Amino acid sequence: MHEGFPPAGPFPRPVHYTGRWRHDLSNEVNALTMATAAARHMIEIGDIPAAMANLSRAEDAGMRCIEILRHMPPMP
Repeated sequence: MHEGFPPAGPFPRPVHYTGRWRHDLSNEVNALTMATAAARHMIEIGDIPAAMANLSRAEDAGMRCIEILRHMPPMP
């Protein structure tokens, strides 16, 4: 179940925020997993610049996960 919820507090909503925090978090975890898998493959074939680009994508997704968790609804 995806619940809509406006983040409380004085902080602005994250740019990627859709109002469905579980869905948003799932998307970012998926992006992180795919980027690290792609980086592993790039390392295996010796394409270090492409691996670094994918690791940067993974890092960005991880940072977005942190922001989503900072704005999640209070736990019951």
